[in-house]
Amino acid sequence: MENNHWLWYALLILVFMVGLIIRVSDLFDAPLDFHPTRQLHSALIARGMYFQTLNDAPEWKQEMSYKQWQAEGLIEPQIMERLTAFTYQLFGSEQLWAARLWAILFWMVAGIFLFLITEKIAGPAAGTFAFMFFMVWPYAAAASRAFQPEPLLITSILAALWAFVRWMDKESLIWAVLSGLLGGFSIFVKSTAVFFIAPAFLGVIIQRFSLKGALKNYQVWIIGILSIVPYLAFLFYGVVVLGTLGGQFSFRFFPNRWIDPLFYLQWILELDNTIDLVIVLVSILGIFLFTKKKYFYLLVGYLVGYVLYGFVFSYHITTHDYYHLPMMIPVSIGIGVIFSKVFNVSERNRLLTKVIFTCAALFFIGINTWEIRSALIKLNFKEEVEKWEMVGEQLGHESRVTGLFPDYGYRLAYWGWMYVSSWPTSDDVALRELAGQKIDLEGELLDRISNYDFFVIADQEEYKNQEFLKEYFEGNFLKREEIKDIIIYDLRAAD
Repeated sequence: MENNHWLWYALLILVFMVGLIIRVSDLFDAPLDFHPTRQLHSALIARGMYFQTLNDAPEWKQEMSYKQWQAEGLIEPQIMERLTAFTYQLFGSEQLWAARLWAILFWMVAGIFLFLITEKIAGPAAGTFAFMFFMVWPYAAAASRAFQPEPLLITSILAALWAFVRWMDKESLIWAVLSGLLGGFSIFVKSTAVFFIAPAFLGVIIQRFSLKGALKNYQVWIIGILSIVPYLAFLFYGVVVLGTLGGQFSFRFFPNRWIDPLFYLQWILELDNTIDLVIVLVSILGIFLFTKKKYFYLLVGYLVGYVLYGFVFSYHITTHDYYHLPMMIPVSIGIGVIFSKVFNVSERNRLLTKVIFTCAALFFIGINTWEIRSALIKLNFKEEVEKWEMVGEQLGHESRVTGLFPDYGYRLAYWGWMYVSSWPTSDDVALRELAGQKIDLEGELLDRISNYDFFVIADQEEYKNQEFLKEYFEGNFLKREEIKDIIIYDLRAAD
């Protein structure tokens, strides 16, 4: 096996370079290619932070950016937003693509940690195959460019797992402290990390020491305390000091879905859309058949955590594909383990085996790189940005606007520099009904629009679904104008 190291490291370098190149492609396009609602949420926060540092910015922009920033609320620590705002300061201007650079950087670092973990578990061949899948899988490529916490979350989870794997081997105080600190940082980045970090750590600790022995081990206590303290401090600050963080827990937990067979089907389909289900099953097979006992409990604990995570977030696991992104970690490791095992047990000519595996790897890299690059080339959001800038100019930045939007009005808010309130969609109503709330939009129509100047129709399909809106507006208000596919009703002027 030692003689094959040069092959794996050569492939590793190649994949790293390819992974970086495909991610910086189309760098300057607007972040509308992947969950634009979530990305523009962060963009508004970062802009608000940046404009508060400018002394020469127009006063109305400072006020509007701050108002928009505060309206976004506090969901998790705004690390990506702070880093992006700091980068704006370095550049001397707002450059939204800076956030994409941070996301790419974090994902590249995550890949290094993934390689180190998988190499430790099953050798350099496994590490290289895992790294390859992690870098050139199309969904991962798209997600790793996004202005949201997930790229940093994946990096921090992998860093914590790497430190814990080192502790598993040495059981030294320094690695216990580092495992706890990195685990705590991961949970601090996004609290959902606890579903993956805690079961993975606990699986190993209980298997090694038993529950009674673990409770007597001071290093275990150090790992546990350091892992939870950072987020508890943030939770205290958000809930007690600011009094705003509690809202993030609304519309999250729906145990009534657990008895609905459709829930499980939707979960599986959403996972399949993110990571092909066949690949997931093969990777799990690799973990169960070919990993050593101590690493087996680490990875199975992680998988158990994913299942618990899906039950707790039973709505989001079926509607938000990036909720499955943490599965890229065990799937990549499992793929690496099983392919390295096949390579190592091959009884054929070793040179022929190397050639076949190298050609297969290059084919996998090439076909996925082509798919990623083709998807990015097709996307150009320049006209979309110009359209929303035009709408903002037409309506006036001080106007009070509501309406039906594809992304809750974030495009108009960001590029139109407006404070926008989105009219509830059919999906919003369904979510609230799932939570036991009753909403009568038709009955509340007059009250809901009484404080607004304009109603903007940017989602024609949803407009058709809510027929009462169309009947009311067309019968009572002037259609101020149409800008491309956007209809604007002036609520101040009766027809």
